[in-house]
Amino acid sequence: MKVRRRLTLEEEDKDINVSPLIDVVFILLIFFIVSATFVTLPGIDVSRPQVQKAESLKKNSILFALSEKNQIFHAGKPVQLAEISPLIALANKENNKPVVIQVDKWADATLLAKVISESKKVASIVSLATLKER
Repeated sequence: MKVRRRLTLEEEDKDINVSPLIDVVFILLIFFIVSATFVTLPGIDVSRPQVQKAESLKKNSILFALSEKNQIFHAGKPVQLAEISPLIALANKENNKPVVIQVDKWADATLLAKVISESKKVASIVSLATLKER
């Protein structure tokens, strides 16, 4: 009887049980499918604007600043709302430069809207400068 018992144990050792391996592979597959991010695009084609670096905007743009006390500045000097369009027109004689508005977070949103509206009368590109998220 001892001989038979050894044969059956040796036969069992020759077979490899792959069912735990299959379970692990399926669990990994499910993990990767669930953790993958899928990007869904809107149903219409949108032409996206190209990004310009901040260094190129400083050299080739018209900068305005709106302070927390609702004062408008251009080139370090305070300007009135009515002076924005002539300043942009004067700077845009050579080429079409974008207008960049730097806004304090406590500035009045109504005045910001007026500055943007005044800038849009003359400039084709008006944008707001923001801080990069850390």
